[in-house]
Amino acid sequence: MSTQSSHSDNNASPAPSAPDVLVTGASGFIGGHLVRRLAEHGHRVRVLVRSGSDHTAFAGSAAETVTGDLTDRDSLRRAAEGVRHVYNCAGFSADWGPWDRFREVNVDGARNVVEAAHEAGTVERVLHVSTTDVYGYPVSPCDETTSPRDIGLPYNRSKVLGERAVREAAERTGQPVTVIRPVSVYGPGSKDFVIEIAQLLLAKQMVYVRQGRVPAGLLYVTNAVDGMIAAATAERTAGRAYNLRDAEDTTWRTYVEALAEGLGVKPPRLSLPTPVATAIATLSEGIWGALRIKARPVLTRHAVHLFDRDQSYAIRRAQEDFGFKSEVDFREGMRRTLAWLDSPEGRKHVAR
Repeated sequence: MSTQSSHSDNNASPAPSAPDVLVTGASGFIGGHLVRRLAEHGHRVRVLVRSGSDHTAFAGSAAETVTGDLTDRDSLRRAAEGVRHVYNCAGFSADWGPWDRFREVNVDGARNVVEAAHEAGTVERVLHVSTTDVYGYPVSPCDETTSPRDIGLPYNRSKVLGERAVREAAERTGQPVTVIRPVSVYGPGSKDFVIEIAQLLLAKQMVYVRQGRVPAGLLYVTNAVDGMIAAATAERTAGRAYNLRDAEDTTWRTYVEALAEGLGVKPPRLSLPTPVATAIATLSEGIWGALRIKARPVLTRHAVHLFDRDQSYAIRRAQEDFGFKSEVDFREGMRRTLAWLDSPEGRKHVAR
């Protein structure tokens, strides 16, 4: 950040310093929280957002806006010009959708970000947001020494290929890149783990897999973005990948029951054995695919894997390399999440 001259005219407003950080995907859940956090830390933030996108997620941050997207290389070059750090939070995060969309954003778009950062000539680090889903939902959670595994599900496949594209672009250009792999990020504005589960609870359609006894690998969103900022600015993290989750081994049952209590509804009574849940998901995906239905199936294999497999991935590398720790514990994270659901914004997403 540049400093203002001590000789400036008292009547003149000091010119704002040029942006030093670029965030892609700023209109999304994690990206929006990151923009506000960076602004709190005194950074001048530039965001790349698509035309017509909702700016609510980063409202009040005074971010400079560039209109474009990851497929528009010219807009990416404009957005990366002059900044020191690039956070790529953009992604097609879904368990159902056309493969072309997954590939366009999560693979080709991720590669474009690294190349644009290199062309800018000022970018010291690109932080690429991936996911622990790249491990292919192993039976036992692993650490970062385990290689990513494509098991054929579109989100998993696209994020595996995205990491590969980012790494190859970094090696080809010499652009320093750090990859973070969050587990299950929740908090105000979370589509996957707050809005959708809350809607299912209110509709009495939420069910457990394996009684909800599996560790959920929860990561409160503020802890996530603080970890991202620390990872992007630490010297030893260049060229490395990091799992991120809160240290508490909270189960899905504990999480869902806390959400249900806050909403004033009963928690789920039905639990599906894994083979039954998998069969329903496989059948649903087959029917939805055959009929070309764009809406999400009743149950997907991706969702079954998340609720069936222990998500307590190792985070020691992040703790050792950049001092990662969760300042917000589960109790406080849920308090903030439920307060958001009770707010006018939260009630727009989850009507009661």
